[in-house]
Amino acid sequence: MTAKLLKSAAPPAEDWPELVPLDMPSLPRLNLEHLPGWVGDYAQAISADTETPPELAAGMVLVTCATAAARRLRVMVKPGYVEPCNLWAVVALPPGNRKSAVQSAATASLITWERDQATIMEPEIQRLTSERKTLEARAKEKRNKAAKEKDHGKAEQLAREAADIEAELPEIPRPTQIWTSDATPERLGSLLAENNECMAWLSSEGGVFDLLQGRYSNGIPNLDLVLKAHSGDAERVDRGSRPPVFLRSPRLSIGLSPQPDVLRGLAAKPGFRGRGLLGRFLYLLPPSPLGYRPLGSNPVPKDVKDAYNAGLRAMLDWEPSLDEHREEQPHVLSLSPEAYSEWYAFAQAIEQQMRPGQPLEHFTDWAGKAPGAAARLAGILHGIKHAHGKPWEAAITADTMTDALEIMAVMTHHSLAAMDMMGTDPSIAAARQVWDWIKRGRRSHFTEREAFNALRSRFPRMDMLRSALSALKERGYLEMIEPPRDGPGRPPSPIVRVRTDISRDWQ
Repeated sequence: MTAKLLKSAAPPAEDWPELVPLDMPSLPRLNLEHLPGWVGDYAQAISADTETPPELAAGMVLVTCATAAARRLRVMVKPGYVEPCNLWAVVALPPGNRKSAVQSAATASLITWERDQATIMEPEIQRLTSERKTLEARAKEKRNKAAKEKDHGKAEQLAREAADIEAELPEIPRPTQIWTSDATPERLGSLLAENNECMAWLSSEGGVFDLLQGRYSNGIPNLDLVLKAHSGDAERVDRGSRPPVFLRSPRLSIGLSPQPDVLRGLAAKPGFRGRGLLGRFLYLLPPSPLGYRPLGSNPVPKDVKDAYNAGLRAMLDWEPSLDEHREEQPHVLSLSPEAYSEWYAFAQAIEQQMRPGQPLEHFTDWAGKAPGAAARLAGILHGIKHAHGKPWEAAITADTMTDALEIMAVMTHHSLAAMDMMGTDPSIAAARQVWDWIKRGRRSHFTEREAFNALRSRFPRMDMLRSALSALKERGYLEMIEPPRDGPGRPPSPIVRVRTDISRDWQ
């Protein structure tokens, strides 16, 4: 019956609609040789230890180093054009890929450095806390006397003395914090204000997008501060009961490793694409090794780990530059003439590819920021190479710029694929999974019920499966055939017939 129905319903090969591909494009891999010395060695080692793609380790290590570099460095591409060294990166991988382990390995030195800074600051914090309590007690004593004093003149004098004491209350410093994994945009403003305007937002999940979408603000996106903290633009931060502060040049680094499904559909979130949020990230979409890992043991060598910890700590301990008001500001890195020529050629190539009909025509929000991202990468790589010295005393070389541009070339392919993914319907991801099941079994035809029974763990409801099948039908991969109903009872399950010019190659 099924064979007869298929034969009678089969359209000629030329009558099938044009096939619209579902597969992700074949993306180039990131060569860790473009990461300098101790950083490249460590990224390679944790990739081998965790049996994860090198892109995951590279992305997380680069953002960690950017967290240190952004505190003290900025890149002058040319007079009047300066880029900070903070970086936004997303490395998307499915669950089970040990993303948390990689991020923990990359950021462990940040935690250790924060703890050491807290220990160093503890005696001063205790001293100032004691001094403040003493002054507060004196102010309170005078206010109590003023309240009881019957002589109006004396009462006013005591009140003034209390106010003078309160004006001299010392500000108690907070232990230095340089990263967070969960903060509302409002809290992020306070963290930046309290930590020399430089922070990192690091997470192995994609919850940052929920926070920016307005999880705690009735769904109203709050993007202003975050967008300005990417470019280093000034912003005023209101801190509730505390006085507001003016951020002169906030610098925020972001490192995320969410599931690919988190990215799908992000372009439809209010403001995310239109205001340029998504175009500020550098994306990596490595293939998942799950199912092909040897499950061996490759611990990170102690000397490699020690070199990474020492290098990152040296970057975190760089001395700041001081302006005419004795306030801290980042040092300025310059490009050698050869490095500038390399960067300029890249910027020109990106500019031309944004023209109508060119590859970047529909990705100008990302492409417009690519030259700046390349300069930032070069600054970070330069800082890594000179971690144990004073990187601001040497110009960024052509070799360093070449490494940055090689990394950017790979990230460009991945970022365009990610931007395309974020604009697609979530049903495409489901369609890919159904099509993978069809291909693995070389199924030229099957019933809807058979597919539902085989894929029930992924599609617990029939309507979810039908949505995926519908997407495959729309793109020309298959057709649905409704068998005739014979008598009462449940109708027979629809038959799914795979495109003949594809299934013929499976025979």
